[in-house]
Amino acid sequence: MKTTEALPGPVLDQLARIGEGIRIARMRRRMTQEDLASRVGTTFHTIRRIEKGAPGTAIGFYLTALWVLGLFEDVHFLADPARDREGLIREASERNRVARPKGSLGRDF
Repeated sequence: MKTTEALPGPVLDQLARIGEGIRIARMRRRMTQEDLASRVGTTFHTIRRIEKGAPGTAIGFYLTALWVLGLFEDVHFLADPARDREGLIREASERNRVARPKGSLGRDF
C-alpha cells in the first residue's frame, strides 16, 4: 500500500497547504530550492517534495524549513497538551470519579 493510501484526506490536504506555504515563503525571500536545501541541510529534491506536501518526507525537514524561513513560531501549538480538550475532559473525569473502597461490597448474600 502506498503511503498516501493510508492517510486520511484532511492530513494530505494539510501537508499540501504547509508545502505550498513553504514554497510561497521561499519565493518571497527570493531563495532557490537549492538555497533552502543548503540552509535546511538536505537536497533540493527533498525541498521539492516538501513543497508538494509529500507525506513520506521526514517531519524534521518540514520543521527545519519553517524555522529557516522564520515561520516556526506557531509550531509549539501542535500537539500542545494544554489544547487537548478531549484529553483534558477525560483526565478531569477520571480525577472526579470516586473510587470504591476495597472490601466495601459484602459477600453476604
